[in-house]
Amino acid sequence: MGGPGARPYRLPMRIAFVSTSGDRVVAEDLDRPHHARACAAAGLDLEHPSWRDASVDWGAYDLLVLRSPWDYAEHVAAFTSWLAKVEATGRVHNPPPVVRWNLDKRYLAELRERGVPVIPTRYAASLEEVGAALAEATTPEVVVKPVVSAGSRNTGRFTPADPAARELGRRILGEAREVMVQPFAASVAHAGEVSLVLFDGELSHAFHKGPLLAPGGGLLGGRYQEKVSPIEASPGQREVARCAGAAVREIGRERFGITEPLLYARFDVIELDDGSPALLEAELFEPSFFLFTGAGSAERFAAAVERRARAARRARVGPGR
Repeated sequence: MGGPGARPYRLPMRIAFVSTSGDRVVAEDLDRPHHARACAAAGLDLEHPSWRDASVDWGAYDLLVLRSPWDYAEHVAAFTSWLAKVEATGRVHNPPPVVRWNLDKRYLAELRERGVPVIPTRYAASLEEVGAALAEATTPEVVVKPVVSAGSRNTGRFTPADPAARELGRRILGEAREVMVQPFAASVAHAGEVSLVLFDGELSHAFHKGPLLAPGGGLLGGRYQEKVSPIEASPGQREVARCAGAAVREIGRERFGITEPLLYARFDVIELDDGSPALLEAELFEPSFFLFTGAGSAERFAAAVERRARAARRARVGPGR
C-alpha cells in the first residue's frame, strides 16, 4: 500500500499488434524491433498474436492494432469474418469499417471523385474489359493487378500489346477478382515512389522506395524486396498526402461515423509522366512504416498507441485504472 501522496497503481496497458502465423512475417517485419523498444519504454505490454489463432482472447487487450496480417489477401473471407468478430470489442485500429473499405483498391475511384490526385485507373470485370483497357492505354507500359492484393502478388508490368498482360488479367478474373489497369509511370523505373506516414493525422516521416516490377512481368531480382531510404517529401507530395488524408477522414465521418483521425496511414505517391504527383495507394491497415527511416517515429507511434489504449480503458472501466 502506498502512503500519503503515493501515485495510484495502474495496470499496464496490454496491446496486441495483430500479425499472422509463421516465421516469414517475423523475419520480414522490419518495424517489429522498433515497436518493441518504443512500447517497452512507454510501459506498454506488447504482444504479436496471429489473427488466425482461434485460441486468442481478443477481448483481453486494451487495444488491437492491425500491423502485419500479411496473408489476408489469400484468405479474404476469413479475414473479414475475423474483423467482424473483433469489431465488437470497440478497440480495433484502424477501425474495421475503414479496413473493409481499404481492402478493395476500387477506393481509388472514390478518392479521385473527392478531388485527390490519383493515378488513372481502369477497372475490368471481364476479359473483354481487360482487352479494352489495354487497347486504350496511352503509355508505353501498363501495370496489371487485382483490386485485392498484397506484396505485389499477381501484379505485372507490360507493354499493352504483350499477351502476358491479358493472360494475367485472365488469371486474376479466375480468382473472382476484378482487374486494375494503370499506366506505368516512367519515373518509377528509376526514381521509385515516396511513402508518407501519418500518425494520428500528422506527418511522422517519409521514405523513398525503389522500383519493384520488372518489364514483361515478375519482380526485379526475381523476388519481392523493398529497398527504402529516408527522404524529405516535396511540397507536392505532402499536398497529395494531405488531400488524401482529408478525403479519407471525410469518408470515415460521413459513412462510418468515425470522428477522430486514423491511428496511422501511409500514402504512396508517384510522379506521373506529366511531372505531377499522384496517389498510388492509401495503406490504412497493414503497411510497413519502415520506422528506421524516421528519427523518433517509433516513439511517436508508441505515444499514439498509448493515447488510444488509455482512452479505450477509460471507456471500459472508468478513470484511475
